[in-house]
Amino acid sequence: MTKKYLIPLLSFIGMGVHLNAQSISGKVSDEKAKNISYVEVILLAGDSKFSAITDENGLFSIKLPKADSYKMEFFLNGNKVYEGNENIEGEITRSYTIKDSQPENQEIQAISLTKKKKLVERKIDRLVFNVENSVAATGGTAIDALKTTPLVRIQDEKVSIVGKGEVLVMIDDRIQRMSPDDLSSLLKSIPSDNIQSIEVITTPPAKYDAEGDSGLINIKLKKGRANSWNANIGGNYTQKTYAGGGLQGAFNYNRNRLSLQVTANTNSQRLRTTSDSKIYYPDELWILNVKNKSEENNLGLGVGVDYKISEKWTTGAKYLGSFTRNTSSNSPFTSRFNPTGAVNSYITSDVDANNKPNMNSLNWYNTFKVDSAGTKITTDFDYFHYRKSDYNFYAGNELDLMRNILPGSFFSATNTNVNRIENYSGKMDIEMPLKWASLSFGGKYTYTNTNNDLVVMDHKTGTPVLNTDQSNIFNYKEHNEALYVSASKKLGEKWETQAGLRMEATQTTGYSHNLNQTNKNDYVKLFPTAYVTYNPNDKNSFSLNYSRRIRRPNFDYLNPFVVRTSPYYYSEGNPFLKPSIIDNIEFSYVRNQKWVSSVYYSQVSDFSQDLSILDPETNITRSTPLNYANTYQVGVSTYYNFNKWSWWNSFTGFNVNYQKVKSKTDFISSIDGYNAYFYSNNDFTLNKSKTIFFSANYGLQLPGRYQIFHISTMNILDVSMKFLLLDKKLTLTVTGMDLLNGQRPVISYESNGVKTDFSSYGDTRGVRVSLSYKFGNKNLKSEQQRNFGNEDERNRIN
Repeated sequence: MTKKYLIPLLSFIGMGVHLNAQSISGKVSDEKAKNISYVEVILLAGDSKFSAITDENGLFSIKLPKADSYKMEFFLNGNKVYEGNENIEGEITRSYTIKDSQPENQEIQAISLTKKKKLVERKIDRLVFNVENSVAATGGTAIDALKTTPLVRIQDEKVSIVGKGEVLVMIDDRIQRMSPDDLSSLLKSIPSDNIQSIEVITTPPAKYDAEGDSGLINIKLKKGRANSWNANIGGNYTQKTYAGGGLQGAFNYNRNRLSLQVTANTNSQRLRTTSDSKIYYPDELWILNVKNKSEENNLGLGVGVDYKISEKWTTGAKYLGSFTRNTSSNSPFTSRFNPTGAVNSYITSDVDANNKPNMNSLNWYNTFKVDSAGTKITTDFDYFHYRKSDYNFYAGNELDLMRNILPGSFFSATNTNVNRIENYSGKMDIEMPLKWASLSFGGKYTYTNTNNDLVVMDHKTGTPVLNTDQSNIFNYKEHNEALYVSASKKLGEKWETQAGLRMEATQTTGYSHNLNQTNKNDYVKLFPTAYVTYNPNDKNSFSLNYSRRIRRPNFDYLNPFVVRTSPYYYSEGNPFLKPSIIDNIEFSYVRNQKWVSSVYYSQVSDFSQDLSILDPETNITRSTPLNYANTYQVGVSTYYNFNKWSWWNSFTGFNVNYQKVKSKTDFISSIDGYNAYFYSNNDFTLNKSKTIFFSANYGLQLPGRYQIFHISTMNILDVSMKFLLLDKKLTLTVTGMDLLNGQRPVISYESNGVKTDFSSYGDTRGVRVSLSYKFGNKNLKSEQQRNFGNEDERNRIN
């Protein structure tokens, strides 16, 4: 199967890499033959304008769409220092000598090159949130940075785009495939001060994996500064119900052809969370109260090295490690009421749990510049290793009205599981500017092997006994081959188009040792993407885009075995679970790059979810993933970026949508309803020297329908103060989180005719104080930092 799809790709590469385009490359020096950097080179032909800026060696290169006579102008420090004409046909190289008007010891005076980026930027297929310019995101973790990112919501450890459901998260363009809990642990191991920007990609191009409901979120880590070594160290203290805190450090070194980056951080936090459930059985009302005490400890490590072998070949490697230990203890207490309101009995238990997810990722990449026209080939080879050990002990009894233990009601067991995942992948991406369009294409192969070893010990007799009926070994293997092609082209000055097609072939094998059961799957899917943008003038822009996506099942969802945690609750996997296919279409209008409004439609075929199915006769709950519905959603989203005054930047918007769930099972009824969310993020500069900042971010969820759930009103208010001290080398940030204590949702749903109300509080209100200090040397020569590698199968762990 792999050869079947890779051979056409290699043939395509062979045909394409020798195609060329018009270009001019050159070197700019002064009368003493000294190279001049940061010269703006401009070529003019009619209404068309092309430009580049010389590098530290005085070199530049400009790709051109056609052979023509061009007017050439050079600007240095805002002054025109050269003017001439060039007849360009094919690829030409020139040398230019100009008078350098820049003082010898003045390194950079081109202010536009070091201009502070906007807090929020809008591109054709994504929104870019520059975290390094955000007040609220300072001193926290990647989770805190995501909470302040426009269009992004964090709820119950799940990351989503407002109005568009859950999405996958990438770190430096590499997808992190893991469960929401493990993803949260990974993100908590990344300091927000190490993040440069967060990209909200609502319609991912064909280059990216087709995985994800309706988009991707890409976390871009900071790069080492040119001509320098630099470092920062810091720490934070967080007070919620309990105290927590962490330490962090980062080091970047750039000289000659070598670039090195090292990061390390640790974080610890204890929480006191609560949850309450009401289950309305036909003959009884069950009220469950849980108070949980937990502790999470994270350690994150990162090492990256890049080496520029030649002007056309750069190679590098990067390691990312995350090591977490979670512990929790709680005592669930259930009261059972009859229809008259009197208590029938009680169920009490004690639960202790801990898990240790450890992740190690390694990437090796190569970038080859094929020609001066801009043709580039990039290869990535990646390895990902994941190991998670789980321990869960529970013991309980049923009690009578006087809270005496009922004979024979004792239950107790220990569940231990070791989950191991290994992932290997290799991919090649080719970017090729042509006369008629900018072309990109490539291919990827991924192999994943996951193993679960579940051991259940029954303690009902007081002596641990191996439960062979519940213990199980499960192995799952997955092969994935992908090919893609994408092209973009400007049609005149007002129209821009981009279209792509991605093919993904998947073969899976799951084997349950105890059941002696093997399940196989083999399918090929096509995923088109298309964008059309119309810009009638500088103030208005219209765009229409379409994409098809896929959501594959989490690895553990495919394990068919049963795990019991009480006499009234058990979970089981579903080896017949199918991937969900998502179609998205969106029309957007942008006014002055500040006001953006969108109308969108999305439909999901074979929507899957982990369902709690309640039996009204036995009062037993079965939790299992099912492809139980097709879903449809239409909505309106709008936001406005107010930055009229230099001291205030505001990003305010809302989303309203209508959702319909068309059930394909008897357990869940078809349902529909509306959902609305409002948010406003505000940053203020409080003094002229720009050393004191204030931030206030507010979000409001109105009562409404999300999938099969009805969600009550909830809100969140975070405020921050940031101070730059000691010549802006020391940063002090104080943040108040969830000050209104409004993160207390009430969620209602109906399963198998039984209604359930669920409310929870995640210990979200608190105060964080962070301190960081940066230092370094600006006189070294730098190279580039590489983005991180593979991790395509990560969001499907657990």
